[in-house]
Amino acid sequence: MKLSNNELNELKYHYVDRIVDNMSAKDLVQYVFDDMLRYTETISEVDFLDEAQEYWEEHFDDVVKDIKEYANSKVKKPIEDRESSNFFINTNGEN
Repeated sequence: MKLSNNELNELKYHYVDRIVDNMSAKDLVQYVFDDMLRYTETISEVDFLDEAQEYWEEHFDDVVKDIKEYANSKVKKPIEDRESSNFFINTNGEN
């Protein structure tokens, strides 16, 4: 099958639009979560820490302290056994 670049781009757009439109909110959250984890694995430690510090701003040191305590605790669940399903999806006040 021969498609022009414009036709191929339109087909890609339509394909992604249909896939996303047919995903549940839980599936979308899991997809974004997995994609974000892959992203954090591809950037340098310095770049990641810069982004995390920018995200948490003045709370960054407190977050790092809490993470250190949790990471070294005996009650934590292994990362590979966790799911993103406990995340709240903001529906702008709609339930």
